Amino acid sequence: MPDPSPLILVGAGGFGREVAALVEARNDQSPTWSLRGFVDDDPSLHDTSVLGYPVRGGVDWLAQQTGVAFALTIGAGEDRRAIADRLAPADPEPAALVHPTVSVHPSITVGPGAILRNGAAPTVDLRIGPHVLLDQHCTVGHDATLDAYTSLRPGAHISGAVHLESGVTVGAGAVVLPGVTIGARTTVGAGAVVTDDLPPNCTAVGVPARPQ
Repeated sequence: MPDPSPLILVGAGGFGREVAALVEARNDQSPTWSLRGFVDDDPSLHDTSVLGYPVRGGVDWLAQQTGVAFALTIGAGEDRRAIADRLAPADPEPAALVHPTVSVHPSITVGPGAILRNGAAPTVDLRIGPHVLLDQHCTVGHDATLDAYTSLRPGAHISGAVHLESGVTVGAGAVVLPGVTIGARTTVGAGAVVTDDLPPNCTAVGVPARPQ
């Protein structure tokens, strides 16, 4: 069995702690990652520990490392994009992290840096882009496309043939009906029901969801 790959989590807040627990659960099933700690641009966290893992410095520290994978444990998709852009010149390896409770069918493409948390339920023939977040107990129907930096919050339900463009956020418990396209960087509020296409760069709430 190959040695576990070294891994750094970018973001030492609450979401980072949750992803650290995901990595531990993954390793309990099959030793995959050697979690070396966190980086965070909050200087008050430097040289502390989170869940027993060291906070080694800021993002610039990670950019100077070689042979280590990383995952962006930052909730907001556009913030993940900004950090990925900062790291791009150093060309580190983004790690796709999948909780052991998640079944990934061979017809699903999972992009680098994607995080699929416990209870997430992707189905078949999906395209999950780079640095996408599928949070706890969300569902994604057949033939859906989730572009880079999209985020599904807990309990969000994405129907078949939906297209979420880059940076879309679908709030907790929201529902997107079949065949809908949601424009880049749009946020769907918690509990909303999206019945028709939404434009980019807006916030949509309600049943049915309407841009505000």
